[in-house]
Amino acid sequence: MAGSGRISVLVSDELQTLLSALRTVPKDVQGQIRKFTKTDAQPIWQDEIRSRVSTTVDERVFGKTARVRVSNQNVNLEAARIGKSLSGGAKPSEIAPGREFGRNSDQAVTYQTRSRLGKSYRVTRHTKRQLPTRNTNGRVVFPSTRKSIPRFASLWIQTAARTLYDAFDQK
Repeated sequence: MAGSGRISVLVSDELQTLLSALRTVPKDVQGQIRKFTKTDAQPIWQDEIRSRVSTTVDERVFGKTARVRVSNQNVNLEAARIGKSLSGGAKPSEIAPGREFGRNSDQAVTYQTRSRLGKSYRVTRHTKRQLPTRNTNGRVVFPSTRKSIPRFASLWIQTAARTLYDAFDQK
């Protein structure tokens, strides 16, 4: 699970009106709206994510992978879905849940193993100590999403209105 969020058009009459209007305009105008919305939204989303990043690993996992995808029906906010593997080989999408939500306080793995001489013994490994403490509300992506969705909804409506106005003003 990599971090993402999207704007729900079901909660806003303005967004439902926008989607209805977008279905009737020419394809090139729809493309312009998507392009302008993404251009304006991308830096806002990246700044919002980077304002919550606290470690270099978080920066590599969330900060450098924050992207906005815009379609005629939605604006998707993403982080940790793409990106180069970290130095240890882990992909951002694989470690994003642990970095976002943390670990339980006493997570340890215990198992039986044998020595080279054949003696059986128990081993306890604390494999998640490098993760932050547990936070069920999220640390980076989810708070950023909650804070920025109203801004993106407003931006989407304003960009569409401005682009439609410019397109019909030229005709």
